[in-house]
Amino acid sequence: MLLIAMLCCGPALALPKYFGYFANNTYQPETQAHTNITLIWTGGDDHPLSTWDNLILSELAQAKGYGTKAVVIVTSHLLDTRLDAQYKTDPFATAQFAALVDKLVAGGYLVPGNPEASTVASFYVIDEPEMHGLSDVAGGPHPALVYAVNVIRNNPATANFPTSAIESQDYEVSMQGMRLFDWAGLDHYPGNDGDYRNALTDFTNRMRPEQKLIIVPQAGRGGDLDDTWHNPEYMHFLSQAYGQTIMLMPFLWGHSAMTGTRAIPSLRNSYTAIGYQVKYGLYGGPVGISVPGTMYTGHYYNVSATFNNNSDKTWPAGSNISLGSFGPNDNTTWGLGRVALPHNVGPYQNVTFNFTVRAPSAPGYYNFQWKMVADGMAWFGTESQPLTINVVSPPSGSISASPNPCSIPYGGSTCISRLSWNSNRGDAEVWVSATDGSGAQLFARAQNGAQNAPWISTGTLRFTLKSGGAPITYVDVFGVPSAEPPYEPPPCPTPHCVEP
Repeated sequence: MLLIAMLCCGPALALPKYFGYFANNTYQPETQAHTNITLIWTGGDDHPLSTWDNLILSELAQAKGYGTKAVVIVTSHLLDTRLDAQYKTDPFATAQFAALVDKLVAGGYLVPGNPEASTVASFYVIDEPEMHGLSDVAGGPHPALVYAVNVIRNNPATANFPTSAIESQDYEVSMQGMRLFDWAGLDHYPGNDGDYRNALTDFTNRMRPEQKLIIVPQAGRGGDLDDTWHNPEYMHFLSQAYGQTIMLMPFLWGHSAMTGTRAIPSLRNSYTAIGYQVKYGLYGGPVGISVPGTMYTGHYYNVSATFNNNSDKTWPAGSNISLGSFGPNDNTTWGLGRVALPHNVGPYQNVTFNFTVRAPSAPGYYNFQWKMVADGMAWFGTESQPLTINVVSPPSGSISASPNPCSIPYGGSTCISRLSWNSNRGDAEVWVSATDGSGAQLFARAQNGAQNAPWISTGTLRFTLKSGGAPITYVDVFGVPSAEPPYEPPPCPTPHCVEP
């Protein structure tokens, strides 16, 4: 029996475009392999702008070298931050921001009017505006935020670059200001996964439909953070469940006053794998599996598995992406643990893996299950549904005939041969046919038995022992005519002779 599992999935989840860590200054060498964006943090007016400019340029040089995008915090270029509790409009913002933009263009980090071609992906206007006296005013955004955003909009080189900001759990008091930005984020510490989900739902309901969401889960402890960080896998799920998500940006990788993801093995392992998924488009799911439901021990079988590339990136043939044995992962139950991509798999395309498996050597019921994997990075997507394969010993048995050949009496046309057989199959049958298989007829049905065939002639007949319609073994039987008539004693020569 052939098992064909057609695996129907629900609506595809949206995928975040970017993954990177908040305030990732100096850590890019550690994170670049599994991130495709970094956030460059700059502080307030306690340093001259030239200090922040040099920091920005240094971090952008690294990002460009790694092929990574960057979110650049420009708060000090746009706002008067001398009083932490009350940021104000900075009358020099236009000139200060323009001077920075000129440096970014000169360094090759910003292509005027082209965010996709630039290392700079977004200008981050402010972090938690409600904490710095920029709550909404009279039902509208704070004028200082409006002014800061307009500085970016009015610069011809950056007019179409996304602006961004992140709110705290007190976002309600400055939500009108948050609606100014193209990318709006939410952190929510302390708070469990459910609290954050509920806050995200309310937050996104208040966003403009065209705004993009930044999910900023707690990913560390110490300092202002408690010890209950958010679950990475659930945060990854939320980043897909909220269709407007642009970026998953854990807070944070490392920090001098906190213990970040880099020093917490469980978080580091989880977010590294998630980062690889986002960066390389490692999202896939099963479409169908074709495999025999019953196999013979040690025998080889051709099977197929079809999976879908659910991402906007191509899976290249010859890469570390392949089909992996699953349930448990990396098992060699079927003689192999990996099946290479047969060709490049484009975004949202299916790929069919045709391969040969070898059934286990011992009879039993075995799980047949597969999942996509990028070796050295992550197992990803949804695994195929588990299929139970019945592995049985192959049919065996023997059949013989006696006598063979049998002797056809003189003047006769047939003789008798007795067929005997045994097998390990309850559905065993014996069929008789010509040696080429033509004219086949059922002779007997039994696992073991013996039965006379009284119609053997000089033409060879083939008796085939079968199971499930498949031959196990056979014997060819024929008869040989007697060359002389039966012996008859001579007649008696005298009347007194006694006939024998």
